[in-house]
Amino acid sequence: MKGKVLFFNIPKGFGKIRTIENQPREIFIHFSEIQDDAKILLENEEVDFEIEDNPKGKIAKGLRRTIDRFIGTIEDFENGFGFINRSSTGEKYFIHHTNVIGSGFKKIDIGYEVEFTPSVSERGLQAIDVVLRDSRSALEKFAIYNDWERSIADLANNHAQKEDGNWDYINGKTGKHPVLESYITHTFLRLLKEGKIKYANINSKGKEQKYACFNTGLATNKQEDIFAYFEHRSNSNVFKGNEGYLKQPIWVFKAFDRESNRLMNNFPTKPELPNYFQKAAELIYDSGKRLIPDFEHILDDREKRFPEDFINLSKAQQVERIKSSIESALVRIKRNYKTAIPQFYNNSIQLLLPLCLTTAENADVALVVASEGEVYRANTVLPLDWAYNNARLLAKPDREWLNP
Repeated sequence: MKGKVLFFNIPKGFGKIRTIENQPREIFIHFSEIQDDAKILLENEEVDFEIEDNPKGKIAKGLRRTIDRFIGTIEDFENGFGFINRSSTGEKYFIHHTNVIGSGFKKIDIGYEVEFTPSVSERGLQAIDVVLRDSRSALEKFAIYNDWERSIADLANNHAQKEDGNWDYINGKTGKHPVLESYITHTFLRLLKEGKIKYANINSKGKEQKYACFNTGLATNKQEDIFAYFEHRSNSNVFKGNEGYLKQPIWVFKAFDRESNRLMNNFPTKPELPNYFQKAAELIYDSGKRLIPDFEHILDDREKRFPEDFINLSKAQQVERIKSSIESALVRIKRNYKTAIPQFYNNSIQLLLPLCLTTAENADVALVVASEGEVYRANTVLPLDWAYNNARLLAKPDREWLNP
């Protein structure tokens, strides 16, 4: 039987097909009947299948696609384009944001799992009709969390040193410690890449118990390291059931706690901190280097990040205002090297400089500066809350100007 996909619910893994015949019928389809590794059906995609009667109605069995669909992982993505690594072969496929299915803003990040249709363009292999298969962070793929918000709040309020409220604000979101959540998520990703997640197998009463742990990089008021502790799903019978087409975590989060917690007895060596740089000099602005701003990219592509009074200026006035603000920032750096605040982004160290565009006292946005050869280049600006969030991954930023 031939048909076209009417709709498909990606998170739940089911949908309906409309048959192509004189009297079209709607047939239920479950992902488990798709004879392909790629399990997400596209609207209006043509498919072949058999029909089987079920107590709840007619269902599709043995569904086969008429086009190839592959699974891959976002390997690189910046400024609206990047590459997908095809899971089965390792081939690289170019991806542009316009080829991602969906309307409005599409959040795409490194490590996301996708399904796509292979194509060829002047760039070589290209992915089209890209669907985000799994947008969970590495931390979400690693473990099951019973009450993540409560655990983050417990970490902020009862364990970690206080952060003067700056755990609580990013991109207009308040009240649920979004900066701390982002910090833990990205710290885990870095530790995972560096192979610094620690595991332990303990034989207890004739049964093997498995545990995992990582160093959060945070400390208590008494300077005790704080760790995240996990137990393996096989330790208990709590989390068993249908895996679905997305691989489910094998670990269960237990707690954030100090090193003195007896859970640490299971680990013979202390979990290490993440490492973000090779040389400390990367963290300090070199005033001997030229700074080259890309005004076109900064102003045209990031206009909405500037204050309204600045946006209302002419382009020539905006350029002059930025030039003046950069000169002022460079003078401030010579007075106090801490004015240039390091951040970790896209696997490299960048520096954040204050741009005071409307008043001389307060920064309006942060200029992002990256070292390239013998010069610095500035291609974008960040709102102060975004900048703080990125900078916090390395250290608690100096509050002289980066104060969202």
